[in-house]
Amino acid sequence: MLNHLTGGNQFGPFTSANLTPDGDGLPAGLTLQAFIALMRTGLTDDHPQFGPVLQVMPWPTFRKMTDRDLAAIYEYLRAIPSRPDNPNPGECCPEE
Repeated sequence: MLNHLTGGNQFGPFTSANLTPDGDGLPAGLTLQAFIALMRTGLTDDHPQFGPVLQVMPWPTFRKMTDRDLAAIYEYLRAIPSRPDNPNPGECCPEE
């Protein structure tokens, strides 16, 4: 899954963001604290990839997760391969 979580998928008028780690190893460029706040509220500080609100996430589900659960998701995202320069975002599962 070379392009796993690299964004570019369309959900109506919205485009999914790249969640892979940036050059500093931060998923989507977010610190753990920013990630937890985002997952609880759906709001960002106008993040370059996400904008001010993430429209297509199931916020009622994520909002109720514990800090420990959200930290586990964050650590998973930190562990996947970084693809900040993915030439084909949104393509799912090409042959590796």
